[in-house]
Amino acid sequence: RTRQVFGTPPATAIRAVLGADLEAVAQPAWKESLVGLDASEDSLQSEMGRLRSRIRELEAELEMRSVASAMAASSQGELKGRLSLAEQRAKDLESKNRLLESLFQNEQEQRRRVHNQLLDMKGQIRVFCRVRPMVRAVEQEECLTIRRDGTLEVLRNLTSVDGLQRQEKKHFQFDAVFGPSSQQEEIFREVQSLVQSAVDGYNVTIMAYGQTGAGKTFTMYGGQGESRGVVPRTVDAIFQALRKLDPQRFSATVRAQLVELYKNDLLDLMAGKGAAAKLELRRDSRSGDVAIENVEEREVESPEQLLKLLEAGTELRRVASTLLNADSSRSHLFLTISIEVLDRETNGTITSKVRLCDLAGSERPKRSGASGDTMKEAIEINKA
Repeated sequence: RTRQVFGTPPATAIRAVLGADLEAVAQPAWKESLVGLDASEDSLQSEMGRLRSRIRELEAELEMRSVASAMAASSQGELKGRLSLAEQRAKDLESKNRLLESLFQNEQEQRRRVHNQLLDMKGQIRVFCRVRPMVRAVEQEECLTIRRDGTLEVLRNLTSVDGLQRQEKKHFQFDAVFGPSSQQEEIFREVQSLVQSAVDGYNVTIMAYGQTGAGKTFTMYGGQGESRGVVPRTVDAIFQALRKLDPQRFSATVRAQLVELYKNDLLDLMAGKGAAAKLELRRDSRSGDVAIENVEEREVESPEQLLKLLEAGTELRRVASTLLNADSSRSHLFLTISIEVLDRETNGTITSKVRLCDLAGSERPKRSGASGDTMKEAIEINKA
């Protein structure tokens, strides 16, 4: 048997021997390698599964984001459409607002024109008569009849020198007559429309005239509550009319001055007793308006502020006691309220003045019992 082996060719023998040996040696390593490859394949399959799952998650997230982006784009387009529509509506409203503003201005101009034409038809100068309740001394001497057309009929019982009784009848015509039972509100209602004229730019003057003790100061200034007179009611009405103006467009300024004419001297009651400058009258040659130089004019922002200044000023007014009036005014009192309204849109300014005058009452010294300085005051009052 040995010879047979050694009898074979060497190369063939070597391959036969080595082949068997190599197969015996390599087979376990190859199997181990296969096991390692299987484990790697399982690991790779697991990683691939995990990656596929992650890919699906990312694809789902991408799809959601795409849907959200599409929705956002759609919403953005819708918002742009709404914004464009809102802008168009805003332009339309602005155009309508300009049209309404123009119509409103025309209406205001027409209202002012009609309002003041109505007042002109009533008369630029109107005279009212207020009848004071009669005192007992004249109740049996006079009888009054007031008609609706503004006619006042006075019937007096007279006795002649020879003792004969006779009646004297006189008729007086006024724009309006207020009887003894008339209230303060009724008096003011007749002149209230003048306040609106002042806000519209017209100058207005309201004065009370009559003999001493006739009730002029009561009519103009009155008392408290329902007894308030024309002056405090006018002050309230002015500020109420100004508050109705659009504050975004209009700004209003109100100033006031209070002056008394005592004998032949003008005295500034707002400056108080310490006023040193002499007051003088000056007439504007262009407008014809009369102004008082060196007078103190104060700006006020409320009716309460103006009435407080007025109250302090009227306490300095000259008064005296006579047989006809315990508190007889011995001077003429002038309250001037200046109104200035600025229109910011047109840059135009409307100015006007409201003058409220409480004149001292004319009197007969024999009846009033005036003497001394009071007599001199009465003479100057009657001259005025």
